[in-house]
This record gives sequence, structure tokens and C-alpha cells, in this order.
Amino acid sequence: MSSHNLKQRITEDWDWRSREYAGRSDMYLQTEKQQRLWHETLHGLVAPQGEGPLDILDVGTGPGFLALQFARMGHRVSGLDLSPNMLEIAAKKAAQRQLMCTFLQGDAEALPFADHSFDVVANRHLLWTLPRPGKAIREWMRVLKPGGRLLIMDGDWTNRHLSRKQKLRIAMGHTLTFFTKGKIPWKGKGRGYDDAAHLLPFSGVDPGKVIALMEAAGLQAIEEHDVQHLLAADAESFPLAYRWSFIDSHRRFIVAGSKAE
Repeated sequence: MSSHNLKQRITEDWDWRSREYAGRSDMYLQTEKQQRLWHETLHGLVAPQGEGPLDILDVGTGPGFLALQFARMGHRVSGLDLSPNMLEIAAKKAAQRQLMCTFLQGDAEALPFADHSFDVVANRHLLWTLPRPGKAIREWMRVLKPGGRLLIMDGDWTNRHLSRKQKLRIAMGHTLTFFTKGKIPWKGKGRGYDDAAHLLPFSGVDPGKVIALMEAAGLQAIEEHDVQHLLAADAESFPLAYRWSFIDSHRRFIVAGSKAE
């Protein structure tokens, strides 16, 4: 399959799942505690860039989870995604919250921006979806200003490192979701590139792989940041089925690095 055709399949997939994914993303910000912890976490990650408004790019913005939070913090934010449906949802959320964000369709592996355009490039749950993650990170590095920060938030969404107990919890979560919703919304017909998943390098990523790719791209001062405080807040507010399916299972992390001055 050509790169163009694969990207088209990826776009169709995220268009199809956009509504369900957006609703699930909202669950991470449904309480004041969750919102406060995300604000504190993101502020701490971008603080080395200074206290004033920053130019921030949210790559693979989806329904605008990161973009809207950075805009609420007073930064100048652009959000980019392949999926028109995701971008429509993100724009509506921004309008409802009276937040200024620029959303545009584009490829995370070929950004439509000039060199040295942003103080921060960030993404959440994107790297595992990309056919060429190394090329993507080099692109993100290209558009960073000297001294700029790259923030990658991702996880290992496979079952390969899970214990039998964790796998059982996930199965119970899926079963409970099926009985309460009539289906498992993120599974089944319509996932555009399931049969092309073997063409993607990652089903899920671990911090070591991300750090290696960032080092290869030339980033410096790379650090892994713990997200357990965020997961703990989610566990307090998520319905039981989602807690079993997501919170108590797959490993998640944030890796941050800087471009040389």
C-alpha cells in the first residue's frame, strides 16, 4: 500500500471514530481536580520556555485536548490533524469556551510550517498511529525554535506486557461496556486501517523507543515524566468499565526534550 493510500485510510479511521473518541477525551477533564492537575502538569512542562505567551503546535490535535488547555493558559496555539471531523469538533469546543486556537488539516509527518516557528510542539496519543514516527519527530524538531521543547505523550496500548490479572480486568471492562452501551464503541466495523495495522511500526510505544527516536533527531535533555497523578485522578472519576479498560491497564507516559540553542 502506498503512503498516500495508508494516510487516507488513517484519515477515514479517525473520522469514523471521532465522536466516540472526543467523548472519551472529555472524561479526562470532567472534574476540577483533573483540570487542575493537567494545568499544573502542562505548565511545568513548558515553564522552561518562559512565563509569557508561547507559540505552541499541537500535532494530531484530534478533538483539541491539548490545544484547548494551552489556549486556556494564554498561549498562542495551532492544532493540526488529518481528520476533518476531529478538527470540526475541536473548533466547536474552542468556540464554546471562547478560546482562540487555529485549527488546520495537515500531515504530522510533513508539517505546513516554516523552520523555527514554535516554542513548543506537543502531541498526545499520536506517535503510535504514524507510519514513519522517526520522520515525524524530525519534522517536529525542524519547526521548533532553538531552545524549544518537544512534548510526547503516549502509551503502550497492546496487551504484551500485561499480567493475567490486568488482561482479565480489561476483558471485564469491555464486557461491562458492552452490556451498558450495547457495544464496545472503539472496536469493530468501520476502523479504516485495521487490516493495514501491520504497516505501522507501533501498536503501542514505550518510553525507551520514544527517547531513542528523540535522541536520533538531535533533541537534548530528554526526560520521562510520570503521569500517575493524572491516572489516579481519572480513576476517581471514570466509570468502572472505563477504569478497568484504560486506567488500570496500559502504561502511559510523557517524554520531553529540548532543541539546542
